[in-house]
Amino acid sequence: MFNQGATAMLTPKLFEPITIGGIRIKNRLNMPPMHTNLGNEHDGITDEGIDFYAARAKGGFGLIGVGIIDAWYVEGAGSPLEFFLENDRHIANYARCVEAVKKFGAVPYAQVGVRRLFPVQTMHQKNHPTLADFPAEKIDEMVQAVVDTAVRAAKAGFPAVDILGIGGSAHSIFLSQVFNDRTDKWGGSPENRLRFAIETVQGIKRALGRDFPVFYRLHGSEFLKGGYSVERAVENARALVQAGVCYFNVSGGGHATSVPQLTPNVPHAAYAFLAAEVKRAVDVPVAASNRNNRPVEAEAILRQGWADMISLGRQSLADAEWPNKVARGEYEELRLCIACNECLDITVIHNQPVHCLVNPRQGVVSEVEEMSPAAKRKKVIVIGGGVTGLQAALSCAERGHQVTLFEKKPWLGGMWHHASYPWGREELFMFLEWLVHSVRRAGIDIRLGVEANETNLRAERPDAIIVSTGSDPVIPDIPGVDRPNVVPAIRALAGNTEIGKKVVIIGGGGIGAEIAAHLARRWTLRPEVVEFLKEYDALDPASPHYEKRGHEVTLVTRQNRPGGTIGGGTRWVVVKELEHAGVRTVNGVVTRCITDEGVVVSRRGEDQLLEADTVLLAAGLRPNLQLYESLKEKNLAPEIYPVGDPQLASHAIHTVKEAFKLALRI
Repeated sequence: MFNQGATAMLTPKLFEPITIGGIRIKNRLNMPPMHTNLGNEHDGITDEGIDFYAARAKGGFGLIGVGIIDAWYVEGAGSPLEFFLENDRHIANYARCVEAVKKFGAVPYAQVGVRRLFPVQTMHQKNHPTLADFPAEKIDEMVQAVVDTAVRAAKAGFPAVDILGIGGSAHSIFLSQVFNDRTDKWGGSPENRLRFAIETVQGIKRALGRDFPVFYRLHGSEFLKGGYSVERAVENARALVQAGVCYFNVSGGGHATSVPQLTPNVPHAAYAFLAAEVKRAVDVPVAASNRNNRPVEAEAILRQGWADMISLGRQSLADAEWPNKVARGEYEELRLCIACNECLDITVIHNQPVHCLVNPRQGVVSEVEEMSPAAKRKKVIVIGGGVTGLQAALSCAERGHQVTLFEKKPWLGGMWHHASYPWGREELFMFLEWLVHSVRRAGIDIRLGVEANETNLRAERPDAIIVSTGSDPVIPDIPGVDRPNVVPAIRALAGNTEIGKKVVIIGGGGIGAEIAAHLARRWTLRPEVVEFLKEYDALDPASPHYEKRGHEVTLVTRQNRPGGTIGGGTRWVVVKELEHAGVRTVNGVVTRCITDEGVVVSRRGEDQLLEADTVLLAAGLRPNLQLYESLKEKNLAPEIYPVGDPQLASHAIHTVKEAFKLALRI
């Protein structure tokens, strides 16, 4: 193993110090403020929130944004688990947070603003709310509320504040011509739409002194019809610098855009060009955001002069130690964010404290302290090598137990393999790679191709058995379901099933929708391949290989839209993928029967035949508990536990965390 100084030279620019607003930062890695639901009105910021930020400081981030601290809470639009700093009684807890972050050599800053004026779900609607009827006197009050919050943040010891100007916040919608249709001094022209932001910056400067650093989180483009482009964002940035802003963190579009921002199909570093345009126009440091979590890409963004800092938000959730691991050259140890959006769904949709699928420790135990060892070392058998079984085995080993893992197949990963096959889902495989690497590094005895049974389990004499034998497809009670051309949909991803040209998928949840999009473009060349072939004239421009090529897919669901089991932060992207892939969706129907010709569905008493060569069943999965119940009945160990296996990525956060929590009990 190289020493830290040597390996840091693989990405030297990431670890160069930088000065922002007179503050020296030890490296170019910014953990930006995120919606975490780790606050409340009583505490302001909770103990769990303080531990959360301290862990990222310990992990090596140079600049850490705490927030958003909501200065103007709107009932029904915000969350009661926001960070609050509305009066002086909250200052003490934030002071503790500042000290916890500084202890590890990081610089904290507080993000202030007004997170929501409207419920986020209304911003997508055709008749979305606007600022037209918002009382003018309330606007002045809002500006003052943000200034007052910034003053309290400074009293808590934060050396800088950041203004939230993205994601449907008040500052973002005042800048937007789509949402700001006022005709008074707060709207009607680019200069007037900027007034809310300018007066906030100037108000903070008046209150805290002109040398007090003020940062700004900025949309590099709204990616919205009628919204502002990168050219307008550049002009906004210039005006904000004139007002006193000394650092920008530049993001892509907001909540109202129909352009994906955070999902796996967004190319890495796709929005770094927005930061580059802003950086060319201003003389203050600029950070690039959105999926820059691969070390070589992050380094390249800095070296090419596209940005001065790299902002790693969800990656800091996935692995608080990302900076330290990169500095040491431990690339195999990186637990990379897979862009599943479970963190977004947990906080925004379900209004719970933030959790991460690939980092089950986050939100369960302190990430600052070392994992507590078990009171007694036990011999633990884990049956099943899917991601849930692997996580259970790893967490047990980390607590000091002697762990053996049985997997009847000759490979690890279970259904997670299948989940990572479709286009844009390849990153799911990174979590499996990390788990396999980690269980091997932990010295776990892995027995592939060995089916656990009464004989070999009795021979092991375990203290505890964890049964993670996955799930079985639900076979719906439909006439004709036993025909030879009817197969469980998950087998279509496994690649061991002959599939005809015309496919009908029964079940429009997460599994059905993902497989539908996959099959509809099964033989279609990826965009980067098309671009390469065209650049070098490799094929005739009229070649059919440039066209969409796949199965003719019809997706059938009882619901009024497909993707009902997919989290809200990702569902709309999957629906858009179905449209782009040419999948026909038949919603709100009941499946009557399966015939030689296809599938008969009914809506309001009218039958319709959907022609099919192959019928795929995507009616869900149910846990396979037969082995667990058998072992329990035979009393093969003092402790026997079942643990669920993920159906697909949209359900895995619960079972991976369940496996981690189970390991804490053994």
